[in-house]
Amino acid sequence: MNLGVRVRSIRRRTSILALLALAAGSACVDVSGRAEATPPADSAAGELDFRLAGPGGAAIVVPVHINGRGPIDLILDTGATLTCVDTSLARELALPEQRLTIGTAVGVGGAGRVRLHRVDSLRVAGAVARQISVCAMDLGAMRVVAPSVRGLLGLNVLKPFTVTIDFERRVLRLAAPSD
Repeated sequence: MNLGVRVRSIRRRTSILALLALAAGSACVDVSGRAEATPPADSAAGELDFRLAGPGGAAIVVPVHINGRGPIDLILDTGATLTCVDTSLARELALPEQRLTIGTAVGVGGAGRVRLHRVDSLRVAGAVARQISVCAMDLGAMRVVAPSVRGLLGLNVLKPFTVTIDFERRVLRLAAPSD
């Protein structure tokens, strides 16, 4: 394989990841207000291993539990306002759609409507966010990055916690915010 072709291929995959991250979350608005959050009992309970995926390890893949089901692989995305799941996962989990709400995803590839759904609980290790909105959209193209990925873990879950990413140990820690 020609090196120039290989570099273009890696750039194309990286562009797909960047596009999906932006498209899935940048302009989604959580109309429900602040989520309830329960930090883990201790720092060890709030730790979980993550893996790197995609070209050059560009994506942090985190296992979560949604409404008690999982583990479900999501990409940690601090640029996503809302956590977003693939429409097929929203159907599998029978997530109730939030009627009378309109969501829009805007990214470098354009804009489009997304459906907003209600999640009773989303658990990352020992940290739990309750009563949150998630957007559901077709995220099938993310399977180029990691075939097992079913969505993006966004700020509406992460904001109530102090988040630490330890790349050396490949550990994500969510803890109670320090005052």
